[in-house]
Amino acid sequence: MVFFRNFKSILIVSLLLGPSFIISDTSPELAVPGQPETAKLFILDASGSMNEYLGIYQKVHLAKKYVRHYVDKLPEETEVGFIAYGNRLPGCQSSRLYQPLEKGNRPGFQNKLFGLTPSGATPLAESIRIAGDYIIRRKSPTDLILVTDGIESCYGNPEKELQVLQQKGINFKMHIFGLGLKPDEKRVMQSLAKTGNGRYYNVGEDSDFFLAMEDLLKQEPIPKRTEIDPEKRRPKIRIAGIEKNQTDSEENFYRVKFIFENSDSDNQCVILNLKRRSSASSKIQNWNPQRAAEPERVERTEQICFHARKGEGEFQISAPAHLPLNLELELWDTKGIPSSVDKSGEKNLTE
Repeated sequence: MVFFRNFKSILIVSLLLGPSFIISDTSPELAVPGQPETAKLFILDASGSMNEYLGIYQKVHLAKKYVRHYVDKLPEETEVGFIAYGNRLPGCQSSRLYQPLEKGNRPGFQNKLFGLTPSGATPLAESIRIAGDYIIRRKSPTDLILVTDGIESCYGNPEKELQVLQQKGINFKMHIFGLGLKPDEKRVMQSLAKTGNGRYYNVGEDSDFFLAMEDLLKQEPIPKRTEIDPEKRRPKIRIAGIEKNQTDSEENFYRVKFIFENSDSDNQCVILNLKRRSSASSKIQNWNPQRAAEPERVERTEQICFHARKGEGEFQISAPAHLPLNLELELWDTKGIPSSVDKSGEKNLTE
């Protein structure tokens, strides 16, 4: 097991987009898989403007990050795929099916998603038409999920294309995530989502995207996985023990031992958060249940990184003897775009 302590800050700086027409770059025929639950077919904006920033992150990075987040939360039985437009291709005929609708191929979906590189125009109407031509052969319900930072730029009529699909009797809904849209653009996309019997989400920053994806997951009739009782669930990161040695009357020295296991990645980091103890239970909802709660209480952080799917380790820290402190560990998957996968829960450091 190899680990290193100097993990550069967990900033998420990877990006979204890759090629486009209705030919998959894996070159299979557009075969119609078996009858699934409601499938999820993304239409991803890989136009040049996705290189621009929304807050401190590039739009393309945010799109990749939260599409992956959404897909990771779906049951394995759900078929997922994506169409993208732009992606290094100029002109108004750049829409391509990069990942056919499949179940169980999450690594393949992710690899193609991360390969997208923004460039080109925004042919929304063409993308909707191509999506319709694909899903009409499946005869099963499909959700189209459009992630875009702009409206049609190729003189097409996306709303008319949706109406054509409905007239053909295709069983679909279309949800839209609008990244940093201007007020008039927002109104256009709200109308488009309404025509598609779907939801519109306005994304102005990172946290908006997270909350929007979580809302869509909650609202959609997605078959729930068999959840293990949280009290019985085996955590991916846990505190195995805390040893305290008093070095003097002012300071204590601690050895914090931990165990981690995450079969989804062989590149991960364990983050220790040393936190002021809360005087009362907080009523603020944690925006991400896999992150440490109430980050404003964090006094210090340390990290150890591993090239392994499971293992154990130890933090050695010192802290003032009379300061009431808690600690909490987070496990981060650092393969591709870093993302938090679990936390240990808080422990009283002085217990």
